[in-house]
Amino acid sequence: MQQHFKTLLRITVSLCLILILGACSNGSDEPAKPTKQEVSSDTTRMISTVMGEVEVPAHPERVVVDWHLGQVMALGLMPVGAPSTLTDFGAFLKPLVSDEVEDIGKEGTVSLEKVLELEPDLIITWDQEAAENYSKIAPTVVYDTSNYETIHEEITAMGDILNRQEEAKKWLAEFDERVAAAKDKIKGVIPEGATVTIADYTFEKNVMIIGDQGERGSKAVYKLLGLTPPARVQSDIIDKKEGRLDVSWETVGDYIGDYLIVMKNETSESMDLPTTWTSLETVKNNHVYKLDIKKYFNSDPLSALYQAEEIADVLVNGNK
Repeated sequence: MQQHFKTLLRITVSLCLILILGACSNGSDEPAKPTKQEVSSDTTRMISTVMGEVEVPAHPERVVVDWHLGQVMALGLMPVGAPSTLTDFGAFLKPLVSDEVEDIGKEGTVSLEKVLELEPDLIITWDQEAAENYSKIAPTVVYDTSNYETIHEEITAMGDILNRQEEAKKWLAEFDERVAAAKDKIKGVIPEGATVTIADYTFEKNVMIIGDQGERGSKAVYKLLGLTPPARVQSDIIDKKEGRLDVSWETVGDYIGDYLIVMKNETSESMDLPTTWTSLETVKNNHVYKLDIKKYFNSDPLSALYQAEEIADVLVNGNK
């Protein structure tokens, strides 16, 4: 789902910028609104990015993000603009987002006209192809989370972008304490050596088995709480660095561990499940824990922390 949104975003960014720039150059006697790229050297600094050296504000205040909302918010900075998709499908982030954050797009699309209107002093994007277009509005940094192995690396890098290194250190110290507490909570509840599967059948046709790349709470389950995937999940998905694998109802048992975390929505809750599912030992042992998929769409560090804490509570208390 996230990849689908990102593809739509890239296409829309390019088309919208062509229309906006065309209107500015041909359809108006007014000069185009100046950007905030030209600032004195004592108020800017150079940072290294995947796109090379970029000059950015020394202390950015009006930041627009087209994806990485949680990383920015974790460091105490509320963006002026972000896609509503991230809050519509990220229920842990939504209550933390200020009403003053304006929607720059929905369902993977971004309005460059809206971004221009917000007069950002910095734009943070996931998309290298969109960066050139964004940079016509404000200094733009490509922040690619695939370059970072851990949440510590992700947050440290964002701290460097925003010049909030101390805030990053403080957040990571609290993060480590909260993760340790969540792990302690499930000791004795999940026996040592027991395996855990994350599954999603909200799309009905097949069962989606999740790896450890971040989606559907997998970062929280496998990387924060340190739970163990079944052998086939490890070999067929995680070792291949895949995010997921669609399997049939007939073969789903090959991927189910001793405990099962299932994503739920209105569709899945009303489904009649086949006997190949209901006859699984894990299901018969009542080792199935259901989580609201809207809380588990985002995989940013802030969302992952809340996900790990909720999962720990659910494993201890059951689906209450």
